[in-house]
Amino acid sequence: MLANLLPGIREIRAPLAAGYIWMITLWIGFFEYIPKKKDAQGIWKSLYELSSMVGMTVTLAAASFAAYLIGCLLEIRARSIVHWFRFSEWQWSLMQKILGNPLSGQLDDPRMLRWTETPETSRGAAGLDSLVLPNESFTAVRRPEWGSRASRSALIDLAIHIRSVGGRTVDLNSAMGRFGDELDQLSIRLQAGNIDLYSTYDRTAAEADLRVNVGFSASVLVSTVAAKSTLAVLLLIPCAWLLIMRGQQKAREANDVLIQAVVSGELQSSVLTSALPRHAVSTAGSDETGATNTSSDTPGTASSVAEPT
Repeated sequence: MLANLLPGIREIRAPLAAGYIWMITLWIGFFEYIPKKKDAQGIWKSLYELSSMVGMTVTLAAASFAAYLIGCLLEIRARSIVHWFRFSEWQWSLMQKILGNPLSGQLDDPRMLRWTETPETSRGAAGLDSLVLPNESFTAVRRPEWGSRASRSALIDLAIHIRSVGGRTVDLNSAMGRFGDELDQLSIRLQAGNIDLYSTYDRTAAEADLRVNVGFSASVLVSTVAAKSTLAVLLLIPCAWLLIMRGQQKAREANDVLIQAVVSGELQSSVLTSALPRHAVSTAGSDETGATNTSSDTPGTASSVAEPT
């Protein structure tokens, strides 16, 4: 029974907690416009009379329900704003402008999937050299557009998995881009296939939504308090935004669970089981690596020329 209740509690706690904060914000912002009970007229008088008639317990329950509705209306999904605060890319762009083009090549571009592990230590990818084409490197793989929604290590594992499953001629840039289109649907398949692993994903995603919504609503509350009292209260804003960043981190961890489920074979990706986009292997490349290099191509799959970025 507890296992059945937990998903429901996780579903309502983020909008409920944020809704309470929004109601406090509204109260602080407009309390001077709300008449006292003895001075109330019209609708306000009716509300006071209704509250007296039903009692404090029912009044608090109604206020909680109103807070939940407000939270639902203003709820933010952590996965929808996970691309915020990309400080690494901002820092990289700023350093490029400061150092100029001659030295910018020495900087590590965060838009690329780079790692320094050897084939023997690269997350168990033994024989990594056999998965790359001549003059190709995994460091030439560009982070996909949805890449900010997952950690760098999970994207690297996914790149290795795609290449090991699809063969040496798979276009990693295109395949990883297509994988992002079904990322949100993988959680549904995981729920049907592995309930324990799905519980881990669901718990992490719920934590992400809670932190993001509480952090955002708290930042508005702090701003309202600062406007009503003193601007010194604005010093608390970084704490609220830090909570949002923590929520974004949790959202990436939740997506990492989905990616690792695909990599480990617990979950099947329709993108990876379909015909993957492939590079056109040149004759020179075939001569260098032997005729066996092209044997990993899926029969009937059309090749497309797509040089690594």
